[in-house]
Amino acid sequence: MPDFQINVSYCLRYFVSILSVSLFLVSCTIIKKTPTGKPYLIKNNIEVKGGNFTKLERSALKQRLFNQLDDSAQVPSRSPIFLVNIISRPTAYDTGYSKVSAENMVASMVHLGYYDSKAFYNADTSGRKVTVNYIVETGKPTLIDTVSYRLKKPEIQELVSGLRKESILQKNNPVTKAGIQSEIARLVDSLRNNGFYKFTASELKVLGDTSLAILTSITDDPFEQLRLLAEAQQKRDSPTIKLAIALNYPDDSSRLTSYHVRKIYLLPDFKQGDNLADSTITQRETRNFILRYHERLFRTGFLARNIMLRPGDLYRQSAYYKTLNSLSNAGVWETVNIQVLEVPDSNLVDLFIEMVPGKKFGFEAALEASYSTTNNNALAGNLFGISGNFSLTNRNIGKEAIRMTHRFRVGVELNNNRRGSGNKLINSNEISYSNNVVIPRLLPFFPNYKKMVSGESFINTSVGYSNRLKLFNLQNINLNIGANATNKHNWRWTYKPFFAEFNYLFNTTDSFRNILAANPFLRYSYNTSYVVGMGGSLATVYKNPRHLKSEYKERNIKLNIEESGLTWANLGVAKKYLRKYIKTDAEYKYTVDYKKTALAFRMFAGVGIPLGSDTAKLPFFKQYFGGGSNSMRGWPIRGIGPGSQPKAPYSNTLFNDRLGDIQLEGNMEYRYEIARIIPNTLTLRGALFVDAGNVWNFNSSKTDGSRDSAQFKFKNIYKELGVSAGTGFRFDFQYLILRIDLGFRFKRPELADVNSGWKAPGIGFDDVLKKIFTRGVNDEYRIWRYENFNFSIGIN
Repeated sequence: MPDFQINVSYCLRYFVSILSVSLFLVSCTIIKKTPTGKPYLIKNNIEVKGGNFTKLERSALKQRLFNQLDDSAQVPSRSPIFLVNIISRPTAYDTGYSKVSAENMVASMVHLGYYDSKAFYNADTSGRKVTVNYIVETGKPTLIDTVSYRLKKPEIQELVSGLRKESILQKNNPVTKAGIQSEIARLVDSLRNNGFYKFTASELKVLGDTSLAILTSITDDPFEQLRLLAEAQQKRDSPTIKLAIALNYPDDSSRLTSYHVRKIYLLPDFKQGDNLADSTITQRETRNFILRYHERLFRTGFLARNIMLRPGDLYRQSAYYKTLNSLSNAGVWETVNIQVLEVPDSNLVDLFIEMVPGKKFGFEAALEASYSTTNNNALAGNLFGISGNFSLTNRNIGKEAIRMTHRFRVGVELNNNRRGSGNKLINSNEISYSNNVVIPRLLPFFPNYKKMVSGESFINTSVGYSNRLKLFNLQNINLNIGANATNKHNWRWTYKPFFAEFNYLFNTTDSFRNILAANPFLRYSYNTSYVVGMGGSLATVYKNPRHLKSEYKERNIKLNIEESGLTWANLGVAKKYLRKYIKTDAEYKYTVDYKKTALAFRMFAGVGIPLGSDTAKLPFFKQYFGGGSNSMRGWPIRGIGPGSQPKAPYSNTLFNDRLGDIQLEGNMEYRYEIARIIPNTLTLRGALFVDAGNVWNFNSSKTDGSRDSAQFKFKNIYKELGVSAGTGFRFDFQYLILRIDLGFRFKRPELADVNSGWKAPGIGFDDVLKKIFTRGVNDEYRIWRYENFNFSIGIN
C-alpha cells in the first residue's frame, strides 16, 4: 500500500507539472516588429448565424470564410514550436480591408447558394491590439426548382436527356457553384465518352431565373389576390431558381461533331523521330491494329489485351484513359503517349500509341542495419544487426511483360554487450532466397475477374534458413498463388486460392527446451508447423480535400482473412505438422493534414482462432506481436504481452519473445513542422504520440483450470491494455521519412493487478538525460529503460 500511495502522488505531481507547462505554452503568443504608433491587427473572429449546418459543416464553412479575408486583413502568424504562436510584423489596422473581407464573404456565400446573405464587422480599437469580429448572416439558401436542357442540336440533346437521372443538380437542393461545375464536368465526360472528343466545358452555359411570375398575374377576384400574395411571401421565405443548361456555340463547329476511330497504330518500341515513311521500321497489319516496330519485343496478344479501342468504334474518352493506364501499369515502358489525329474532311480519327520501352533487366542492392538496446533476447544485451539484400528482375519474360524477381538476403545479428563468459559475438544469422512472378493480367480463378478495372496475378516462393545460436535452427519454405485487382470503386482486392508454408524447427538446445517447459505460452507456439489454405484481403484509400486549402483528409481501410487446414486439408504433404486455424484482422487509418500540422489516428484488431486442442496456439510465424517503430512504441519489438504475462527480470537469459493470437491496438499522433532544413528536399518535423494495446492468446496454456494471465478475457481488457506516450522527430526527404521515437510506458500490463497497471515512469527534468543515455550504478538506468522506456528508428 505505501508503494501505491507514493506512485499516485508522483503521478499527480507529474501530470500537474505537464499541465502547467502546457497551459503556459498555450497562452504564449509572441508579437514582433509592431508598426510604430499605430493600432495593429492580432486576431480575427467569425460567427455564422443561421443556416441548417452540422457541426462539421459549420466548421468547414468558417474555414472557408477565413480564406476570404483580404491579405491585409490577415494575421501573419506561425507556430515553429508546438503551441507557441508568433505574430511577426502585424498589419496596421485599416477598416477598408475589413470591409473588403466582409464583401468577399458575401460573394463566397453566393457560391454556396445563399444569395441573400449579409456580413458585418466590428473592431475593438480600445488599445493598440485590435481584434475584428465578423458576423455572417446566411439567410435562406436558394433551392433548385427545375433543371432543363436546351441544347438544340438533336444528337446532343437526345444523349444528354437520356442521362438526366444521373444529374448532380436535383430539385429542392441548394444551387451551388461546385454543383454547377460538377454537372458541367459530368456532361462533358458523357459527351466525350460518346464520340465528341473535342467537346469542352466552354461549349456549355448555365442560365438561371428567379423571377416571381405570380406577382405579374392580374385578377379582380380578391380571394385570388390574397392567395397570390401569400404564395409570393412563401417564395421570398423559401427562394427558388430555375436552371437551364444551353449550348454556347463555338467558332469551330467540329467541337459539336461525334468522331469514330478509323485506324490504330501501335509503336511498341517507339523512338523519337520515327515516322510512317521510315522504311527501316517493320509494319504488320492485324485485324484491329497496325504494328510498327524496330524489334519484336512483345507478343501481339499481350498488346491486344491492353488496348481498349477498336477501329470503327465511337471515340470514347474512358477507353482512351483505360488504354493509357493499362499500358503504363504493365511496367515495361518508360513512357506511353496516345496521339489523336483527325482525318481531313471526315468525322474520323487515327490513334498513334507511342510506347518507349524501359530496360529489360534491373538490379538492386541494399544494406540494412538495426540496433536494439533491450534485454529481450536470450543470451543477448545490446544487439546490432546488419543485412545485405540483392535482387535481379526480368521485366519481360516470354514477351508478355511477365516480371520475375530473384531476391537474396543475408544477415547477421551481433551481440556487442556480452555479459556472460559463454556469450558469443554472433547472436543469430540468416540467409534466404525468394522468387516472385507477376503476370500483368487476372487469371480466371479470380472471382468476377471480367468486372475488374485492372489486376495482376502472382506466384511467390521463398526458402530460408536462420540460426538462433544456443537456441534453435529454423528452415522455412513458402508458396503463394493469387492475384490483386482493383474495381471501379477503387477497392483493391487480393485473393489467394492457395498458400502453403512449412517451418521446420530443429537442433533445439537444452536451454531452449527448458525455456519452453517453464513458459507454456511459448511451448505451444514454437514448434515445427505446416499451414496450407486460402486467404484474401480488401483495401481502399478515400481522400477528401474538402475544397479547402488548409485541410486534407485521408482514410485507409484494410481487411484480411485466411484459413489453414480447412479447404486443402486432404493435401498429402506433411500432415503430421498441419496446423488448423481461422485468422482475420482489420485496420483503419484516418489522417487530417493541415498546412503545417497533422493529426493521425489508427485502429487495429486481429484475432486468430486455433482449431484443434483446447491449448492450441497459432504457429509463431502467424501470430501477432506489438512493439517497435510501427506499433506500441514504448516497448521493443515483440516486447509486450501476451495479456498480463510477467516480464523476465533484467539480465535474466530467458527467451522473451512475446506473441499472441489476438491483438487490439490504437494509436494517435500529432505532427508539426519544426524547420525546412533544405527547401524542397528535407523538412524536420516533430511528433507527439499515444499508443494503447496488447496481444493475447485465444486459449489457455494451463490444463488444471487455473487462470492464465496470457489468455484473452473481455472483463480484463482495460486492466491488460498497455499505454505508452512519447515524442519523436521526422526527417522528411520527400520520398523517404526517417522516424526517431522515444516512448515511455504509462500503463504496464504485467502490473495489471496493481492500480490496473498505471504507473508513470520515474523520471524528472533533473535526471531525464542520465536515465535515457547512461548506464548508472550497477546498471540501474539500464534496468529503468528495460522496464519503462524504448527508443526506436523506423523508415517509411
